[in-house]
Amino acid sequence: MAYEAKVEGVPTEEVLRRLIEEARAAGADQVEIETSHEAGDAWIRAGFTELARVLAAPVAALEDHLGARKEPSYGSIHVQTDDVDAVIRAVRQFVPRLPGGSQGSVVLQPRDGWTSAYDELCDREPEMLRRLGRELSDRMGAFVVVMGLEEGRVVRYVALERGRVVDEYLSVPEYYGPLPPGEVIALGANPRLMARLTGADADAVRATARTGMAPEELPAARELLAGLGRLFGVPQAAHGYPEAAALPGAIAVAR
Repeated sequence: MAYEAKVEGVPTEEVLRRLIEEARAAGADQVEIETSHEAGDAWIRAGFTELARVLAAPVAALEDHLGARKEPSYGSIHVQTDDVDAVIRAVRQFVPRLPGGSQGSVVLQPRDGWTSAYDELCDREPEMLRRLGRELSDRMGAFVVVMGLEEGRVVRYVALERGRVVDEYLSVPEYYGPLPPGEVIALGANPRLMARLTGADADAVRATARTGMAPEELPAARELLAGLGRLFGVPQAAHGYPEAAALPGAIAVAR
């Protein structure tokens, strides 16, 4: 028996506990939720299965998820521009539209042709980081690299031109579950493209952006993220919002 609910936001511990209590009270052994497209990936990471964005998970699995200890995620967005004011305006416009309630955003001064943005919500929810990066790229007509550490275990980058994904890398492509072979291949880096777009050495990108079946097969995720950031010319990719907010000259984006 399934307990059905409609939830617009992401699966916080409070929301999961409420769903478990309501499902138990209804005598259900499974929870099915209807949610937004943007929040769907967060629900999948919480243990649900995608059914045309109607997601389901056993109540017991939700209880296991609450008991699991996961390392934090964090990330950053790097826009290939020196127009820091335009980045600030775009962040101010788009962050309030993200579901989940951001507690703050900062933009760093341009460095070597890149202006970097960070957000508290985007640290917590990597899919919101990717959505904000896509919005900034589309709004500014710019090349953008979104880089992040997810659950302390895997590294992802997404390269976008004018809002369109041109390359995506996930260090463990099937970390979140099995994928068709074509999708696994698609989540490997394109060294030549990234070399052309960032000025990185293609052989160095190929040697660094390797994939594996498990995180243990690769260098420590934090080191991998920092190494890719250096290759792409954005060493500030090695940290998230709290560290960025503490840097000298960081610009807090008021809303």
